Parts: sequence; C-alpha cells; structure tokens
Amino acid sequence: MKVIISTLFFVGIISSIANAASKPSTMRSWKAAKVLDAYVKSVTAGESQLVEHLFTDDLEYYVNDGAGRHSKKEVIKFLKSMKGHTYDCETAYSVLDETTTNCLAKMTMRFQTFTRTDYIYLSSTDAGWKVCKILVGNS
Repeated sequence: MKVIISTLFFVGIISSIANAASKPSTMRSWKAAKVLDAYVKSVTAGESQLVEHLFTDDLEYYVNDGAGRHSKKEVIKFLKSMKGHTYDCETAYSVLDETTTNCLAKMTMRFQTFTRTDYIYLSSTDAGWKVCKILVGNS
C-alpha cells in the first residue's frame, strides 16, 4: 500500500513539473526593453502568443479617434485577431525615459499616406515589467 501511495505521489510531482514547464513564461525576469519589443512585434508582425502577459490588468489604451478607452480584454482580443498579420510600413521604436519603476517609449509606424505613433508607458510590477498605458495617434 505504501508503494502505491509513493508511486502516485511521485507521478503527481512529475506531472506537475511537466505541466509547469509547458506553460508560457510570465516574463517576470524580462527587462522593460524586452517587453517593449514583444509589444511592438505583436502590433506590427502579428506575434500574439504572449499578449496576455504584456499588460497590467488596469491597462489604459486610447486612440485619438475619440473612441475612448479600450480595456485589456479588448486589446488582447484585437491583437490575437491580428495573429500573423504584418503591416506594410517602416517601424521604429525607442525608449524615451526609464527609471527603476517606470519606462516611457515611442513607436512610430510610417505608412505611405500617414504615420501612426504609439506612446507606451511601462511599469515595474511584482510580476515583472508590464505595459500600463498606450496612447495612439495618427498624422
């Protein structure tokens, strides 16, 4: 009986370890620049596999079209719907300012007829760096 219980316990531990290894990283150890890069790739190249982990729960996403604030759920749904889609534009981004707790970055997407500019605010949280606010403008 002790052998059966020990075996089931051992199998449970191995199963838990295998299951944990197969789950995506929460990006806890990522620096702000790497989270920023993942956001840029999700927007410009449709790389949506990690979007659930990029944003704080209280994400604020604003577009200058007057549509108001978009929630984390809405942003993730949109980015996942764009999986594999790439834009025909020149993209550049840079960190404008960074401290140990906050980061401000700018991403520019230059299309033939207009330019989209995202101002991206990141915050250092207990779960690692996360995007907390995005302001999108077109010119």
